[in-house]
Amino acid sequence: MPEFQLGTFPATLAILFQKGVRYATAIDLGCADGNFFLECAHVGLLPGSIGVNVDANAMYEPSLREIQRVLGGHYLIAGVSNRDGEIELQTGSHPYWASLLPADDPYWAGLHNRPGETIKVRALTLDTLVQELALKPPFLLKLDLQGGELAALQGGEKMLAETDTVICETAPDEFPSVCEFLTSRNLGLFDLTEISRLSDNTVCQFYPVFLNRRLDHIKIKDLFKDPAQISALIAAQDHRRNSVLEKNARILAGIRGSGPR
Repeated sequence: MPEFQLGTFPATLAILFQKGVRYATAIDLGCADGNFFLECAHVGLLPGSIGVNVDANAMYEPSLREIQRVLGGHYLIAGVSNRDGEIELQTGSHPYWASLLPADDPYWAGLHNRPGETIKVRALTLDTLVQELALKPPFLLKLDLQGGELAALQGGEKMLAETDTVICETAPDEFPSVCEFLTSRNLGLFDLTEISRLSDNTVCQFYPVFLNRRLDHIKIKDLFKDPAQISALIAAQDHRRNSVLEKNARILAGIRGSGPR
C-alpha cells in the first residue's frame, strides 16, 4: 500500500485500515464522477467493500456507469435528504456547486456561485437507500452535498447505528450542528482532513472524520501500554518544556537589551 499525505482522505482511511477497520459497503453521497471510491479501492483501502455512488446530477451518470461496470456495486442518480419523494436540485456556476439548498439560502450569497436552473430529482433517505439496495453493514459514509449534509444525515438514523466511519464536508458555521448530530449518535470526532483556505488563509471548508465509539479501543490510548513508550513520551514533554524555557529566555534577553519600553 502506498504512503499517503497526512490530512487527506486516503491517509485517514489508511490509519483506520492499519488498525483493522473494514467496511462491507462504502457509500459516497454527492460523488460527482465517483473518484473517491474508485481511487480508494484501487490502492487497497477498501478490500471487499461494495461501492455505492449517489449524485443528483445526471451529467455524472456515464462515469458512474463505467465504474459500476468494472468494479460492480451500485450507483443512483438521486438526491439524498431527510425525506423520500422529490426535491429540486439548484444548479450553480459550476456543476460541483449544485445543491439541494433553496435559492434564498446563504449558500448562494457568494459572488463565485450564482443559482441557476432548477431540476426536479428523486429524493430518498439514507435508510431508504440501504433498504432498497439491501446494503450490508458496517458502512463507510462520505458526504459532499454542498450544504445538504445535515439533512442527509437526519434521514439515516438506522444506518448510522451500523456505520463505522463518516467523512463529511462542512464549513466553520455548519460544523457545530453536524458534530452535535453525529456525536449524539455514538460517532466521535477522529480526524480533520482536506482543510481548504481562502486567499486570506481563513478556513473555508474541511472534512471531519467521525468514528463509531464502539471502535474507541483502537484510538491512540492503546499505543501507550508499553512502559518504554510512556518513558519516551515523558522525555519528549521534558524536552519540549526545556525548549520553551530557552526560547523565553532569548526573547526576554532581547527585550531587556532594547532598553526601556
